[in-house]
Amino acid sequence: MINVIHYILIPFKIILFVILIILGIYILKHTNGDGNITTLIIVFYKFVVHYLMSYNIEISDEDYNKYMIYLYSDEKFLCVFNHISTVDGFALLSTFPKIGFVLNKQILFDYINYDDIVNNKVGGIFVDLKKKTNVTSKIKEAIYNRKSGGNILFISPSAGEISDEIGNIGYFTRKGAFISKSNILPILIKLPDYSIIYNMNNEILFESFTKLFLPENYTIKIKVGDMINAYENESIEEYRDRVYEIMNQQYKEM
Repeated sequence: MINVIHYILIPFKIILFVILIILGIYILKHTNGDGNITTLIIVFYKFVVHYLMSYNIEISDEDYNKYMIYLYSDEKFLCVFNHISTVDGFALLSTFPKIGFVLNKQILFDYINYDDIVNNKVGGIFVDLKKKTNVTSKIKEAIYNRKSGGNILFISPSAGEISDEIGNIGYFTRKGAFISKSNILPILIKLPDYSIIYNMNNEILFESFTKLFLPENYTIKIKVGDMINAYENESIEEYRDRVYEIMNQQYKEM
């Protein structure tokens, strides 16, 4: 049975989200203290994902604890996640503390005042496709300079590319996560269907964002895999492909 009220409220939820995210970024800019920043981010995104967007996040205590143990360890690593929908980032931010994303710099960020100051505060890295910004060096620095409890870098090599084979994660077409051959903690995101994927060829980012509000009681599964280490004589491409195969198998088992 269709919940009419749910659909009537969608425009109001979108407006509220835009207001809250602009307000949240303003507060974040003027917030100091690592604990305050972490609390602000996770409370905000939990509210957005669970109440404004009506999603349920399913993750085992074992997997969550695994992430937390690595977060408060001295291990030098990054997190690689599969990515086919705009909801992925929201889901991760509402689940795990201390996340910094590698983000493509887009004009949308200028409209909401999400700039280098904010991105640096949350441990993120901007990729400007129009300029050479030494992203590889920044990724290496973020990994090897991270101390226990510091923000963990999250990067997706799939960038929205959907696999031709149903049941597989999106293709890993980018190499940035593998160039340093750092240890990788896999983070798997599994959606119930493809209804909210970002179709880069047929829709603009705004369309992809607005349809995130359509589902009701939509469950997203998240899994934390085991740490993956590069082999000594393994090429970057071989490392990428091996990580893909491991994560793809784990995805199928979810």
